[in-house]
Amino acid sequence: MRWSQITECGPVRRRNEDWVCACPDLGIFAVADGMGGHRAGNVASKLALDVLEEYIRNTTSAGQPIQARAILSEGILRANEAIYRAALEKEECQGMGSTLNACLLQENFLTVANVGDSRTLLLRDNRISKLTSDHSLVQELVDGGGITEEEAFNHPRRNVLTRALGIGPRVEVDLFEYNIVKGDRLLLCTDGLCGFVTAQRIGELMNSSDDPDAVVQALLKEAIALGSNDNITMIFLVVD
Repeated sequence: MRWSQITECGPVRRRNEDWVCACPDLGIFAVADGMGGHRAGNVASKLALDVLEEYIRNTTSAGQPIQARAILSEGILRANEAIYRAALEKEECQGMGSTLNACLLQENFLTVANVGDSRTLLLRDNRISKLTSDHSLVQELVDGGGITEEEAFNHPRRNVLTRALGIGPRVEVDLFEYNIVKGDRLLLCTDGLCGFVTAQRIGELMNSSDDPDAVVQALLKEAIALGSNDNITMIFLVVD
């Protein structure tokens, strides 16, 4: 497996509220997007991934059997609790929250966990597919048949989340399981990328080079060229 990561403030924001976690020794890769417009979003995203990584590292070092769904779910629930508690205890952190999208790779098996609208995308046989479902107002409208995917991409309220870490003492975590094969290309990203670049175009750029560093740079350049006004964060993986 080869991979690359990048997190950029972007051309508009003054502060980067995204965070990234890449631990190939644990098989865990994750991105988090601090809630824009809220105080201490960067604190929330970093706390989310620090808690998740620590829990997975401590669990695996204890020699316990790795049960991916349980580990990811519990780690994210602990992250949610940590953000919620910090927001209650610290005035400067009130109202903070974060998305979290995480992948746990075990040989040819992939477990994906998601809260919010950061995404995991899979490119296989030149076809792009979304492995997660956004927790957003526009996704609910799409699911209900009120608008199309194309309309959702340009909807004025596309950034309104329906679920995020730290908003309440408990949170529901979506979990997905997939088999992966040689040649698969995976992308975890925040909405600074997928909110401005179409899935089809992302897929084209994921297939534009065999160098993971070149791919993330191409995706970053495309997002900025198309007017991204948000932080841009991604992890790109190639399964060899």
